[in-house]
Amino acid sequence: MTHSAPEHNIKLMRLMQQAIDDDLLAPVFHPVLQTRFPDRKTYLLHCHLKTPAGQRMSYKSLRKLAGMADMASALDRWMIKTGLQTLKRMHLEQPEANIIIPQSIASLHNPEYPHWLDRQSTREDVSTQGLIISFRLSQIAKNLKRSRNCIAALHQMDTSTMIDSFSEHPAAIKILKAMGSHYMSASTSLLGADDDVIKRIINVCHRRSILILLPEINHTEEINLCWSFGADLLEGTYIHPATKDTSFNFTPVIV
Repeated sequence: MTHSAPEHNIKLMRLMQQAIDDDLLAPVFHPVLQTRFPDRKTYLLHCHLKTPAGQRMSYKSLRKLAGMADMASALDRWMIKTGLQTLKRMHLEQPEANIIIPQSIASLHNPEYPHWLDRQSTREDVSTQGLIISFRLSQIAKNLKRSRNCIAALHQMDTSTMIDSFSEHPAAIKILKAMGSHYMSASTSLLGADDDVIKRIINVCHRRSILILLPEINHTEEINLCWSFGADLLEGTYIHPATKDTSFNFTPVIV
């Protein structure tokens, strides 16, 4: 019994390796509603894997597993390749379309990552405009110098960046200002913060033209009244369930 957990992890790691080597991952697209431009397509890219036993492994589980198996960079590359190909198709329909692609600390702290991304966009023959690379706040905080260098290089390539899992920690605002990112995505704790905290963060972001994403909104009661006046993008099953492609369009709303 004591060996069951390690053996299970080894099997999962082998499955992860096979999934990337044999391209067994399936993209999952989360529609993101832009409150000011509801007809403008924006998607958050995730992926899932169906195991031989028929179980579906979510993106969060895959991301964790990739880190354990030292395959975070491989998963990042799969996400970028899939995202660029998707963005190219979306731009044929709507040049203003956006796609948000989460990436790991392995890419954030790799000095060659921006150059690799630039080569990938050239290979796929797609502009990086509309590409939003997302890094978690905790990853950025681990090495501010490396993080700033990577994010600055991405900005020079006309690639936008997002600070994900943004919290109410006192250092978060300083990091946000230092990185110069164009977007931030609120953490679960921040979504439920006091109104004064929410108002302060909204004001800081909007003064710097930073757009605010509220993720994983699954019920109406999860949208704080303060956020409802300050959020720029909304994502979650309450907004619209995830889809297998990018054919969905929000109905334009006149306010």
